[in-house]
Amino acid sequence: MVWWERAWRIAELRQRGDVLAAFVAACGDGERARRARELAAGVCGLAYAGGDLDAAEDAVRTLEEWADDLGDHPYRPGGARPDAADRLTRDHFKDVLREALTVPARDWMSVTRLSLDVHYQALCRARGLDCRTREDAFYVYGRGTMALDLGHRAAAEREAARLRQLRETCVKQ
Repeated sequence: MVWWERAWRIAELRQRGDVLAAFVAACGDGERARRARELAAGVCGLAYAGGDLDAAEDAVRTLEEWADDLGDHPYRPGGARPDAADRLTRDHFKDVLREALTVPARDWMSVTRLSLDVHYQALCRARGLDCRTREDAFYVYGRGTMALDLGHRAAAEREAARLRQLRETCVKQ
């Protein structure tokens, strides 16, 4: 398994495990609630670089079975829509990715994020920009921040350069 596939899978398991464990702990009896919290702690404590992925998957399956036992409960968490599931997983993926980053990599991400923010804000404050240019700025900024979230250095730097060029072309200084 490639490193980012493993990180994404860990993020999926953490996200789903958190939701299910909270539900089971809130609705279950004392012993099951305690076990649900323990299972969630095991899943959330799964390290990016190591740890037993199969055990985490088993823990989430157990939590799903326990949640199914409470299937008639009005607040039982259902499966998220694909876009919502990806958004939630991406948030967890950022956390997993940060655990694995070196200090220079975190510094690079901070500098690139600052560059994206500065150029985007300058474009947002500019008067007289047409709608298309504003949409382009929003799109490029979104792509750049997503590339940062996923740790894709080349794409993030490319989008920062595109945003800088858009600012230099469209904003009178």
